[in-house]
Amino acid sequence: MGLLNVLVFVYGTLRKQQINHYMMKNYRCIAEDVWVYGKLYDAGAGYPFLALNRGREKVRGEIFAVPQSELYMLDEFEDYTPNDLNSLYVRVEVEVYDNNNNTTKAFTYVCNKEEMLLHEIEGHDWARFLGNLGTNEKI
Repeated sequence: MGLLNVLVFVYGTLRKQQINHYMMKNYRCIAEDVWVYGKLYDAGAGYPFLALNRGREKVRGEIFAVPQSELYMLDEFEDYTPNDLNSLYVRVEVEVYDNNNNTTKAFTYVCNKEEMLLHEIEGHDWARFLGNLGTNEKI
């Protein structure tokens, strides 16, 4: 019996070449140049927040296939506990788009704390944002 995988869209420190990508190294990346619609914010703590209800900008990221039995590890990393109103992030299912106008449903983690959405990231691409800061290496 094979493992059931779920798709996870990552847009921040879990992306390739980012500091926390080690969390994804055992999972297969199935799409690299994809996006969701929303806005990306710098939390000022070395990681971004995604807000889906604040606009329709293209927030860039990647999709990984993650065994459903291991999704709890990402939940813990993202400080998400189901039904806990104090979670930093909430895991939701979103439509992810590619350059060929295809869509895929995937889980992602969005901000659960409005007060963290202070500094909108120009271009809504975490990797590009770090490059614009002159930070080409992992932070």
